[in-house]
Amino acid sequence: MPFRTFLVVQAEIRLEAYRSEEAFRERVFALLKPLQGTPSPRLAAFPELFGLPLLLQLEEGFSWKDLLRSPLLPWRRARRAYEVFHRVMAEAARAHEAYLLSGTILSPPYEEELSRGCFARTPLFQNLALFFNPEGRLLAQVPKMERTPPERWLKGGSFGPHLVETRAGRVGILICLDAFHEKHLSRLDALGAEVLLQPSANPAPWERPWPPDPMRKEGEVWLASARERLLGRENLRLLLNPMLNGKLLGLSFEGQSGIYAPGKALQLAQGPLGDEPLLYVP
Repeated sequence: MPFRTFLVVQAEIRLEAYRSEEAFRERVFALLKPLQGTPSPRLAAFPELFGLPLLLQLEEGFSWKDLLRSPLLPWRRARRAYEVFHRVMAEAARAHEAYLLSGTILSPPYEEELSRGCFARTPLFQNLALFFNPEGRLLAQVPKMERTPPERWLKGGSFGPHLVETRAGRVGILICLDAFHEKHLSRLDALGAEVLLQPSANPAPWERPWPPDPMRKEGEVWLASARERLLGRENLRLLLNPMLNGKLLGLSFEGQSGIYAPGKALQLAQGPLGDEPLLYVP
């Protein structure tokens, strides 16, 4: 596994960072600052839903009451939010000379074609992650496949899981709940993935009793699962799990980010709240 530097970005939602492209760029570059001066090749990952506030906050902002005046507003705003998200993350990948997973944004999947330019393949929204190379080229647009109940209105991905062969190694990408499904993990391992990226956003208290077994806590089960997920695999050797925290759309997100090898945590965030970069240089 030739990657020499890994960065997991645990990030808190700060709505003021999404009100303009400039503010979002400043936030992204600040969170990637620990990469400066580290050995190449580098791999960095942001959490699930990191880009969602762009849809709600960018420029003039957005209220659900606005739908009464303009039913097409979400699609117009989605395109603008996607363009800003894509552009800033591509710039960040180039500036830090890193393979970069953007985290996710809720958006229709956009494509580019010479005669049509940028266009939406479908009007349906998906939970999408973007993966860039150090030149800022988009290598993969990855949709979440397994949806939680609040995500049932989104279109699920049907062609994953995603394996990206880079110059520095094979990277697998599974978004949050996807990585808890053994069929996806097994397929990625069989395809030769060496590093698994699992951007996550957990809308449940980290210390609550875990619903299937109230004798255990939410965070305890999450961390134990991450330590065990790579055991006995053919190729998977490293798991990067960046987590979102903070409040958005009436939900409170908590999560303790980590970097894992089979059977153990190599790096863990101090807690499930606040910004915290996890830098791992083997």
